[in-house]
Amino acid sequence: MKKILFMLTALIGFSVAQNIEIGTFNIEWFPCKDDGQLMKKYGIDMKYPPTGSATDVKALFEMLKDLDIELLALEEIVDTQMIADSAKKYLGEDYKYIFSPSGGTQKVGFLYDSSVLELVGQPESYDNILLRADSRLRPAFRAYFKTKPEGFDFHAIVVHLKASPRGWDQRKQQLQLLEGILAELPEETKDADIIVMGDMNNVTEAGADEFKPMLERLGFYWATQELNGLPSSYWQPNYKMARIQSSNIDQIFVSADAKIEYMENSVKVGGVCSEGAAEYTGTMPEYYEKISDHCPVYATFRADKDDD
Repeated sequence: MKKILFMLTALIGFSVAQNIEIGTFNIEWFPCKDDGQLMKKYGIDMKYPPTGSATDVKALFEMLKDLDIELLALEEIVDTQMIADSAKKYLGEDYKYIFSPSGGTQKVGFLYDSSVLELVGQPESYDNILLRADSRLRPAFRAYFKTKPEGFDFHAIVVHLKASPRGWDQRKQQLQLLEGILAELPEETKDADIIVMGDMNNVTEAGADEFKPMLERLGFYWATQELNGLPSSYWQPNYKMARIQSSNIDQIFVSADAKIEYMENSVKVGGVCSEGAAEYTGTMPEYYEKISDHCPVYATFRADKDDD
């Protein structure tokens, strides 16, 4: 429906209020998910490989089609060709996927509707976020998008920081490097509209205080605080027990300039997270078993004009 409205606007030749949705989604080891044998085929050699099922690709893309999000930052993509081909198959030929080749097996990138958004210039990988050249961590990845025909243009940056409470020292280094990138980007590119998205893995007892000092120094808005307790993911504290509990580690940060286009209180979650359960015990949700341990997190922006 949104695509039709954009096309009609372009044909008629006058401006109407238009919105786009922008978000982040960690698609757990796509397409392996919990299939340890499939992981081995991709060269992923875990000490204790999982014994569950691979991603239900059809169910995944049926959900994405229903959500109709114009730009999604994606994390944990193992098979980049499969995600690109599946997007065209299930969402349409206008959907394109770009990614950073840097880092380990898990890739970060963007899935976007090219009938609505134009990719401007060359995307950029920030390999300093890897911390070292032979790291299996993920880089930050930036792309510059413009809403068609002449609307909101902005930098989108996807990150997937080091996991686990034990990873805090590395995550802290990554946040310091990310802050430097975000501080310099407006002057380097002459555009201060910046949206940062991804899996921040803020899993220490500090929680959001892992990244809030950076946001305060930069003047960025923590959009995902608007979830007000809704989870963005689930994790299993004890692998010997059939119990998962909720967490909030998938975030969206909006620069002061981009906040002009941002529609406050618009953040939503998809998948099982929209049910708001704090935990599940015994039988696991079908979504958790088939699609991911994370959910899409997305927000709405005005796209009909650019208030730089």
